[in-house]
Amino acid sequence: MATIDCKPGCDTLSAQQRFPKLAELIGYLGSISARADLSILASHLSRVSVTREDLEPVCLFGTKSYKRNIIAHSPYFELLALTWRSGHCTPIHDHRGSSCAFRVIEGTGTEIRYTLTPSGLICPAQTIEMSPGYVCAAEDADIHQVANMQAPGHDLITLHIYSTPIKKMNTYDALCSPGPECPC
Repeated sequence: MATIDCKPGCDTLSAQQRFPKLAELIGYLGSISARADLSILASHLSRVSVTREDLEPVCLFGTKSYKRNIIAHSPYFELLALTWRSGHCTPIHDHRGSSCAFRVIEGTGTEIRYTLTPSGLICPAQTIEMSPGYVCAAEDADIHQVANMQAPGHDLITLHIYSTPIKKMNTYDALCSPGPECPC
């Protein structure tokens, strides 16, 4: 997971000014002083109406992987625009200690949800095609992978909230159990 430095303008007040269509959401996030409830984050995102143009200052794309672009943050949240080219995907991961909700802004994403088996291995359980407006919510032991499986030339843009900011997550190999002891 890439580390993101706060650039000038990512505090809540200047972020509200830079992204007026997100002002209400940023105001709520700036008011929290503990981990936010996942259902509240999802509810806020379901009401957000933004486009790629509204997020243009933070619509920067990576060449080899998806890119995490910070909009605003505090010790209790990160609000990010994630940008994905065709073929970009996250590792299979959980959200240990963090509530994560995101909304698809542009493009069609794919979420693959996994279950942890009694053997300690993970198994794909569900694949969801995520169209613009789709809101995904995951926390703690929820295991998933997000990808842009669209044809080349079709971008994916998602708006993510992590509360508290995700510092460390478990990553998984589809054939192994989590952690560095995995022989795969």
